[in-house]
Amino acid sequence: MSIVVTRIDERLIHGQVAYSWSVAYQVTEYLVVDDEAANDPTQILLLSMAVPSGKKLAILSVEDAVSHLDAQPDSMKTFIVVKSPHVLLSLIEKGIMLPSINVGGMYYKAGKQEICKTVYLDEEDKAVFRKIKDHGIACEIRTSPSDKSIDLYTKI
Repeated sequence: MSIVVTRIDERLIHGQVAYSWSVAYQVTEYLVVDDEAANDPTQILLLSMAVPSGKKLAILSVEDAVSHLDAQPDSMKTFIVVKSPHVLLSLIEKGIMLPSINVGGMYYKAGKQEICKTVYLDEEDKAVFRKIKDHGIACEIRTSPSDKSIDLYTKI
């Protein structure tokens, strides 16, 4: 398997993600890992409409994503997108090695603090990111590929 980008974005796939990141990293497949979206026909339809022509799309639960990734050929350049760091920690704990994590959009909700323009975290989120850090995985904040990378760990 070849994971080229792993991104946290509560919007999952949208124009910016679908185009700019796929061009910058020559993505061949989008993998949305989200238990809710995997079981929602409307979400599946909307996400499939956001993926550029010629790119593959899989929308899977955490369990199914592990099997999917384990079966991937090295030639597949996969872009993983999730809504929360909790999902990525689950993948890591199930043996999926992520080269790094890009945090693009975790938006304001009651109890969350702004750590950057597009990233708001609560104490539980911070604890999950610390566990990810313990696995030696870098986490950056970057909205688009051309933005300056900010080390998330320096903000928590």
